Amino acid sequence: MLRRLSLPEHGAVELLVGVALIAAPFVLGFAPAGLLASMTAGAILAGLALSDGLPISTHMAADTLAAAALLGVAVALAAAGEAVAGGLLAAAGAGELALGMATRWTRRV
Repeated sequence: MLRRLSLPEHGAVELLVGVALIAAPFVLGFAPAGLLASMTAGAILAGLALSDGLPISTHMAADTLAAAALLGVAVALAAAGEAVAGGLLAAAGAGELALGMATRWTRRV
């Protein structure tokens, strides 16, 4: 697979997704559980995007863990009847996995 995205591009996409997850509950009218899950996930992704001091291997592992957590929370929310919130978090989790696979995990530009 071609890894086309540099780390700065990866960070920009991750920050955009994080901010979108923070804003989504207000735009889409999530219930309290969906609001809390979406805003927490958004804050974590935005924090990862802005963390320049992390070793690359740590950032890669954190991205994988975040994607798995997003998918797990999405299933829980969907099972609890919050299909829209679950669907959004599932899409974000799948996107985070795809982003990790499309990233060149080196410091070179």
